Amino acid sequence: MEILRIVLVILHLLGMAIIIGGYFTNIRAPKVSPGMLHGSYLQLVTGLALAGIAEALVADGDSVNHMKIGIKLVLAVIVTVFAFIGKRKEKANPDQGASAAMSHATGWAAIAAVIVAVTVPGTVVG
Repeated sequence: MEILRIVLVILHLLGMAIIIGGYFTNIRAPKVSPGMLHGSYLQLVTGLALAGIAEALVADGDSVNHMKIGIKLVLAVIVTVFAFIGKRKEKANPDQGASAAMSHATGWAAIAAVIVAVTVPGTVVG
């Protein structure tokens, strides 16, 4: 089970890197790249799997930090929705930069999720 958790953490971090890297790569001409959309899907799926594993493996006397998981879930859904809407707007109007606002919203929501992940105490609290 520990190997599965490590693989999921690696994939989760990779998804975050794809989203934020895609945002900073396209910051001069903002658009939602396909990688940002796929990275948001990866973040959402692996985050849910990691929360499930944390809940399953919690030891006696410990508890899962549901507040942190809830905030990160809301941010992951926001990132995914912004990326999805931005990609659809871009498909409808490819030359007008219609997804610029969605690109910024996706990038900054992903950065906010990283801030929550780093500053809020661990997933399992004892």
